[in-house]
Order: sequence, then C-alpha cells, then structure tokens
Amino acid sequence: MMTPEQERALLAATVAGLDDDLRAAFAALMGMIQAGTPPRDAVDLVMQQFSGEMAETMSVAMTAILEQAVGTAAILEMQVSQVRLSVRLYAEAQATGEVVHGIVQSHVSGFVDARRLALELFEGYGFRLPGTEPLQMNPGNDLLPRYLREALLPDDKLRSGFAKAFADIQVDNLTTPALNAAYKLLLAAIDDLEAGRGEVVLEKKIEMAWFERMRYFAERIARTELHRAYAEREALLLLDDDDVEFVQIRRAPGKQLPCICSLITGRDLYGLGPGVYPKREAPVPTYHPFCQCIMSPRLDLTGRKAKPRDAGGDAYFLLSLEPRIAARVMGSKAKRAKVLAGASAETVANAGRDPQYWIKTAGEL
Repeated sequence: MMTPEQERALLAATVAGLDDDLRAAFAALMGMIQAGTPPRDAVDLVMQQFSGEMAETMSVAMTAILEQAVGTAAILEMQVSQVRLSVRLYAEAQATGEVVHGIVQSHVSGFVDARRLALELFEGYGFRLPGTEPLQMNPGNDLLPRYLREALLPDDKLRSGFAKAFADIQVDNLTTPALNAAYKLLLAAIDDLEAGRGEVVLEKKIEMAWFERMRYFAERIARTELHRAYAEREALLLLDDDDVEFVQIRRAPGKQLPCICSLITGRDLYGLGPGVYPKREAPVPTYHPFCQCIMSPRLDLTGRKAKPRDAGGDAYFLLSLEPRIAARVMGSKAKRAKVLAGASAETVANAGRDPQYWIKTAGEL
C-alpha cells in the first residue's frame, strides 16, 4: 500500500515532469511562431506532442498508484468532467490557439500602426503648425491608432521606446533633409523595438495565455485525478480490512485555505472526534479540484460505539466559524444558509456538480 507521503512525492514528481514537458512545448511554440507558422497551427502541433507526453507521464503515475499497468491509451480515454481526457486536451488546443492567434495579430497590427503613424507624421509635416504639442505616447491617448495603444503601449519599456523614437520627427522647423533623416531613423527604431523589446513582450503575453493556462490545466487534472484514484483505492482497501471500524479524514500538511475540506475534517457527526467516521460513512476525497485530503484508519477506536449521525452537525460546525469564513467553506453565503436551514453539506456541495465529482461515502463506491 502506498503511503500518503509516497503519494505526495509521486504527485510532485508527476507535476514536475509535466512542467518540463510544457516548457519544452512552449519553446517549440515560440520558435514556430517566430518562424512564421500560423499561431493556430503552431498551438495544434505542440498540443499533439504534449498530449502524448502528458498521457505517458500520467500512465506511469497511475500504474504506481493502482499497482497495475495503465497504458497511455487508457489515460487518454479517462473521463474528466464527463468527457475523455483526449477531448479535453483537444478543446484546450482550440481555445488557446484562438487566444494566441489574437495576441499575435494584435501585436503585429501594433507595429503596423506604428509605421503607418510614422508615415502620416512624415507626409503631414508640412501642414504641422509650429508649436503643436507632440503626440503623447500612452495607451490612454485616443489620437493614437488602436493596436499601438492596446497591444504595445501598456508595456513601460515599449512606451518609452516609442516616445523616444517619435520625438525627432515632431520637432518644429525641420529642413527637408533633416525630416527625411528623422523618418528613416524612426523606421529603424521601430524595427529595433519590434525585434527587441517587442519580442520579449510578445513572448510574455503568449507565456501567460498558453503556458500558464496549460500548466494550471495539466496540474489540476494530474493532482485531482491521480489523488482521486489513490483515495478511492485506499478507501476500498480499508473497507475490506475487518480490523478497521473507523477512519479519520485529514488535510494534507501545509497552509490550508477555508474550503469544504475544513468542514469534512472538522465536524464531529458521530461523537468520535473531528473528522472521524464509521468507515462506510466516511466521505471519500477528493472534495474539490486540487484536494489532497487523505483517509486513514483509527485502530485506536476499535470497539467504540458511534452515535447516530448528528443531523445538525454541519450547521453546528459552520456556526462555530465567522460567517464570512463559513461562507468560504461552503462556497457562498447562499450555500451556508442552506446548511444552516438543515441541508447536509454534501447535498449542498453536490448540487450543480458533475455527478462524476459528487462527494460520496466509502460505502457508495
């Protein structure tokens, strides 16, 4: 039987492996985009590669947890929120492809705007009244083209770069040779900004839109689905162990925010202590995405007699907390109110959830 410590180490190694795969995929994505591959196609190609790598990494972890071989095909067929993992990955590829496409298009359009503005200033210089206030290079200036304002100027370094680049062509009383020189220098400066800071800004935007989103997506699936498999297997093993009568639900070590886990591990429904249940009545983790709660045997309680379930135990626990904390535990003020009105926490938490992720007792597995 895998210990909780071993499982946590396995999850950490799995997430680290997925992170490495994603970093390699992101580098490949940026390389393709910089080489001119259409963003949607680039995302699709790297996602095809990453899907196989994620399935391989997950299969190794799932095999270790279940102590039986689980292949990559089975992982890709695994149900995640009522759809196969392969379908979820494809949907993510489509969604992120559209986002990355929009970012690249806006970025390119921003530099097109900058060059167009440079030409307008050059061609219109003879009509410029002496003493005219230079254009202010800031994203709030509606006189500037849209994509220049929206895609490029929010970055401080690009903003100062454009301000410096556009300064010379807006000086009063330039001679024709000086104007021509200023225009050429301005275009060169725009080229330098696009190849320099512009590339950094574009990469950062795509990193946030694709890499960070995919990292969260992959970690959420890995931690939630692998721990769910681990917790359900442990619960079934404890059910089959005649020496175990009671179990305790505990939260993973470390800082914990208020959530439904606080209630499940903190309420005393059977007079056995906080978070202690007759094993068939114990709610089996996971209770929410990223949940790392564990179920462990309480052999020291063997022979004790459990009281009938306290129908008001959930409300009693919530009333022991500050109202705002109790609302966070249940997910909202409205859900807290339903529990205080007599509904069980599980009934309230399960309402509107995908049935696949309902909180179930060990006896219901």
